[in-house]
Amino acid sequence: MRMIEKYFPNIEECVKDFNISLESLQLGDSSDVLYTHSISEHKRLFLKLLLSISQEDIEKNTKALVYFSIEHEISYMFLYSELVTVARKLLGSLVEKQDFEHIYEINLFFTEHENRITAIYLQRFLKQLAIKNELRLSHIELMQNKKFMVHYESHIRWMLHLILYVQNNKTDNSYPELNPTLCDFGKWMKSATASYLLSTAHFKVIEKLHLNLHDLGANVINYCKSDLLRPATLIHLMQRIESYSLEIGNEIAFLNEIEESAKDPLTHLLTRRLFNKIMLNKLDIAKATGREFSLIMCDLDHFKYVNDTYGHAVGDVVLKHFSNILEESLRKSDYIFRFGGEEFMILLPMTDKEEAVSLAQKVCDITASRELVFEDFKIKYTVSIGTLAITMDNTLAVNQETVDRCIAQVDEKLYLAKEMGRNRVE
Repeated sequence: MRMIEKYFPNIEECVKDFNISLESLQLGDSSDVLYTHSISEHKRLFLKLLLSISQEDIEKNTKALVYFSIEHEISYMFLYSELVTVARKLLGSLVEKQDFEHIYEINLFFTEHENRITAIYLQRFLKQLAIKNELRLSHIELMQNKKFMVHYESHIRWMLHLILYVQNNKTDNSYPELNPTLCDFGKWMKSATASYLLSTAHFKVIEKLHLNLHDLGANVINYCKSDLLRPATLIHLMQRIESYSLEIGNEIAFLNEIEESAKDPLTHLLTRRLFNKIMLNKLDIAKATGREFSLIMCDLDHFKYVNDTYGHAVGDVVLKHFSNILEESLRKSDYIFRFGGEEFMILLPMTDKEEAVSLAQKVCDITASRELVFEDFKIKYTVSIGTLAITMDNTLAVNQETVDRCIAQVDEKLYLAKEMGRNRVE
């Protein structure tokens, strides 16, 4: 009989004392297993392992406990804390009884269990993590319109590369890109030109998550290369990386929703519903920095005549044609909105009156010089434009009333351009 078997009754008593009474809901024939039921089963497997005698049973029951824990999303720290708590309770009770004979052997018994559990948990966790990310990748690949998910796809490939590196116990330089600005996902974030997205809280959250994720990734690589490798540390780091990765995925999904709701289905420009949010943000920035920005409001001249003469289908072609002129003429940092019907609004960050008028005149001139050819039709049209430079001081409030007042002021300038003969900038 092994020495440790003498203490099996004490170990069983410690485990039972440590257990929390858990009552699970009764779901009848439901195949769903509630978390509380999973914990109860986990504790049964935990006790079965500690009372195992043969090496074969120890290895088999260690795998059973670890596999069950990972399958039911019971964290490594929960498993580790159980082991430590039971060990301390047992050793504490023996010290109280002044039973010091086998303290070293008992401590070694729990240390060996910890090492086995940790090593198996790491490899099983990494395998499950790879499967989850492969599944996410396959779901994205099946999407008809990936939009921003194509960038999350590159991030998942980075994750799989890192997982493979750790799984294979590598210590060479075949790890994924650690610089957050040089990986494919980081390059997209750095070069993103959708300015309305850059101003959203979701994009800023992604930037922070991505930076933290790469910081953890660098720690994982450095740890893999060190002589002090402990699987428990790698488990913790990889679990944090997975957590950040999922949060990035959630934020990307939010950006996808914004992209869906923010774009006009005809022209693919931003919609008016997003204008107020961006406008309030720019007013805040202008108030904080003292830098002015400008608005340009455009209205196609005699657009009713186009619809009445050629039909609404041709009118839609004209609207798309003009939206292309706007995107071609303006800067990547400018926000272009289809404001309603044949009206368009452009928000120009950090742009003074003179530059706004210059850009507006460029749009006006290009529009007048272009001829739209559609089927048997050749259509020439013009646009009238109003401009407004906005300067904020400490006395002005940043609220919807200020936004509405700015809209009214630039609309007055547009009306003046119409009154002065159209095809002009005011």
